Amino acid sequence: MSRRTLLTNVAVYAAVLALVVGFVALRVKARYAYAAAVAPDSMSSPYGRTPQPPDPHAKPFFSLHTNRTYATNDRARVWVNYRGVGDLDFRVYKVKDPVKFFRGLDDPHRVGEDEEAEVGKTVEKKPTFLEKLRQFKSWGFGHVKTYVRQQLQNQSRKGFNQRFRQEEDDTSNRTPLNVATDFARVPLLNPDQMVSHWREKLPPLEDVYDRRMISLGRREPGVYLVEAVNGDLRAFGILIVTDIATVQKTARDGSMLVYAVERKTGQPRAGVNVLVVRKRADLASGATDKQGLLKLQVVEKKPPAAAAGEEAEEEEEPAEDEEAAPEESQGTDSYLVMATEGDNFAISDLDSYYFGGYGEEEPGAPELTSLVYTDRPVYRPEQKVYFKGIVRERKPDGYRLPPGKAAAVTVTDQTGATIFEQELPLSTRGTFSGELDLPEESPLGSYTISASVGGSTADGYFTVEEYKKPEYKVRVTTPQTYVRAGERARFTVSANYFFGAPVTKASVKYYVYRSRHYDWWRGSGDEDEDEIGADPTAEEGGNSDYYDSGDEMMREGDGKLDAQGRLEVDFDVPPPDAKDRWDYSYRLEAEVTDAARRSMSASASLTGVRSNVTVSAFTDRYVYSQGEPARIQVRAGDREGRPVQTRVRLSFFERRWQKVVKKDESGYEYPEYETKEKELSSAV
Repeated sequence: MSRRTLLTNVAVYAAVLALVVGFVALRVKARYAYAAAVAPDSMSSPYGRTPQPPDPHAKPFFSLHTNRTYATNDRARVWVNYRGVGDLDFRVYKVKDPVKFFRGLDDPHRVGEDEEAEVGKTVEKKPTFLEKLRQFKSWGFGHVKTYVRQQLQNQSRKGFNQRFRQEEDDTSNRTPLNVATDFARVPLLNPDQMVSHWREKLPPLEDVYDRRMISLGRREPGVYLVEAVNGDLRAFGILIVTDIATVQKTARDGSMLVYAVERKTGQPRAGVNVLVVRKRADLASGATDKQGLLKLQVVEKKPPAAAAGEEAEEEEEPAEDEEAAPEESQGTDSYLVMATEGDNFAISDLDSYYFGGYGEEEPGAPELTSLVYTDRPVYRPEQKVYFKGIVRERKPDGYRLPPGKAAAVTVTDQTGATIFEQELPLSTRGTFSGELDLPEESPLGSYTISASVGGSTADGYFTVEEYKKPEYKVRVTTPQTYVRAGERARFTVSANYFFGAPVTKASVKYYVYRSRHYDWWRGSGDEDEDEIGADPTAEEGGNSDYYDSGDEMMREGDGKLDAQGRLEVDFDVPPPDAKDRWDYSYRLEAEVTDAARRSMSASASLTGVRSNVTVSAFTDRYVYSQGEPARIQVRAGDREGRPVQTRVRLSFFERRWQKVVKKDESGYEYPEYETKEKELSSAV
C-alpha cells in the first residue's frame, strides 16, 4: 500500500469519525433543548426536581457513613455529607483488635459524639510558611478548576463521574498532610496504626441533598477507623474489609447456628472463631467446623443471688459528689456476633426478638407450647364457662412436661378487669381445667384466659355476646333519587312489627351525612372520559382528592314515631357553590328504640345535583402535535344514562402548574405547585 493511499484512508476515517461525533452531539443538544422546553425543572436534577442550593449562612457540619462491607478486591468507599466546608483532613487507622474495639462501642453502627472523650481533642498548632504557601497554591488551583467545571453541564458531569470516576481512585483533590501540624494525636489508636492520610478538597455543592464519595482504594482485610477533621469539627466512620461472611439462625431457647463462608465463592470456611457479646459480656464462643458450621447456646449471665435469709437491697442512688455511670457504659443491648479469621472480621447485631421474644424473655428461657380452649366459642351472660389447658416445654430434643405442680390462671374481660384468678393443679400429663360463672352484668366482647407456668404464659380466648330475635323492622325511604341542589327533600322513617302492626311512640335518633357522588358512567379508573367542568386538582371546598377520608355529618335530630309508625324528616339540600364542581349524596341513618329498649337501624340516600343533565367529553387520543386538530366527542344524557338533546357550551383552557418555594416553621424550604388556568376560546 502506497503512502498516498494510506493518507487517503486515514483522512476518510477521520472524516467519518468527525461526522458521527458531530451527529451525536447535535442529537444530544436537541434532546436537551427539547426536554428543557417541555419540562425545564426536570433538567436540573436526575430526580425531576430543581436543585436547592445549600444555605450559605448555615452552620458548617459534615458526617461520614458507609452502607456495606467490602471485599479485598473491591474499592472501599465512604460517603461524606457536608455543608459550608471547603476541605477535610482524612486519616485512616487499622484497628488491631476489632473484637475489643466493637465491644467498647455503645452503638456498633455509630462512632462519634459518645466516643469524644476516647478519641481526644484537636491540638491546634500554627502552620509553617511552606504549609501556608501550599495552601495558597491549592486555593488557586481549586478556583481555576471550579471555573472550568462551571462551563460544563451539571447533568453531563454527574453522569460521567458516576459512570467512570467512582471506579477509579480519584486523588486529584488530595494533598499530603504533615501529621505533626495538621492533625492531633488520637489516644484511641496508636500512631503506628495509621495507614494513610491526606487533605481532600470538597467542591461547592449545587444541591442541598448532594453528597460526595471518598474512595479509599483496595485495602487489606481488617477493620478501619476513618477520621475526618475540619477546624474544631470532627467525624468518624467505620470501614470493614473482609473476605468472609456469616449467617445466623436463632431459636427461642437461645440456640444459635452460625454459618461462615468465603465471600467471593460462597465456599464454607473452617476455623473461623465466633464470639457472641451482649452488654460487653461474653456469652458464647467457638470455631466453625469443616462445613463452616458452629452451634452455640446463648445463655445470659445473671448476677449471683443474695445469700440465704438476706433480703435484696434496693440500689442506692449515687451521692452528689459521685458520678452516676450512664446506661450507655454497659454497651449495646443487642447481641453482637463477631467472627474472626486472621485479619478477616465479620460482625452482625441481633435484637432479642431474633430469639423469638420481644425483649420480655431472655434467650435460654423455656419455650412454652400450649393449647387453652373452652367448651364453646361464644357465651351469654349468666352462663357457665368450662375451660381446659394443655402445656408443654419445647426442648432441642423434643417436648417435655413443664416444671411445677400448678398453673396460675386469670380471666380478664375486654376492659382488662380480672373476673377470675386461681391456681389450678397440673395433672401428670401437663393439663389443667376449671370453670367460672359469668355474671348477669358481664360486658360483651372478647375475654382472655392466661395461664402462667414456670415463668412462661399460655393464652386462650372466648367471646360473650347477647343475641335476641328482632321483633320489628325499620325502613327509611325517599320519594326522589335525585333532587336539585337548593330544593327540599323528604325522608320517611317507618317501623313495623313482623306480625304487621306499626311500632308507635318509639324514639328515633337520626343523622344526615354527605359524601362525594360518583356517576355510574364514570366508573373506577375510567380515564377516557372526563366531566366537563370537573377539576381533579381543585382545592376549593376541601375536595382536592377523589376519595374522601370520611363522610361529613350535615345534620342530626330526634323524634318519635306517630300512630302509623312513621316519622317525616324534611331536609333542605344545600345550594350549589360556585367554587364547588361536584355533586353530593346525602344519607339519612335512623336508629329506632322501642319501649322494650331494643334498637334497630336503617338508612337511605339521595343525590343533590346541580343539573338533571350530565355532559361528558373525550378525545380520540391523549397527545397531539402543535397545529394538529383535536377531535372531541361530547355526550349528553339524563341521570339514568338516557341520551338527551340539549345545547352545550365548550370552553377550552390552558392549564399550567407553577412551582412555588415555601418555608415551614423551622425555615426548611420545600416546593409546591400552584395551578394557573387561562381560557383560550369557547364555542356553543
